[in-house]
Amino acid sequence: MNNKSLKRWTFLDTINAALLIVVILFMLDFQNNATVSWILLAVFAFWAVTVILRNVFITKVMNDPNHPMHPDQAAQKDNTKE
Repeated sequence: MNNKSLKRWTFLDTINAALLIVVILFMLDFQNNATVSWILLAVFAFWAVTVILRNVFITKVMNDPNHPMHPDQAAQKDNTKE
């Protein structure tokens, strides 16, 4: 099984955060382009919710040593294969 480490913040999240700043500063215009502005806000709100939920999931995994994705569980599985 491929057990990659869980990351709270990824490179893709950094790109999304930079794009969010650019959108807020230069692209949101509710008077002229209300639909596009609401769509952009919805997309970034979805991204923010996924980042928050991913961090909640990672916290639960790290706090539960019996969870299959916990680092100690992965190490035990690797030791039993050998």
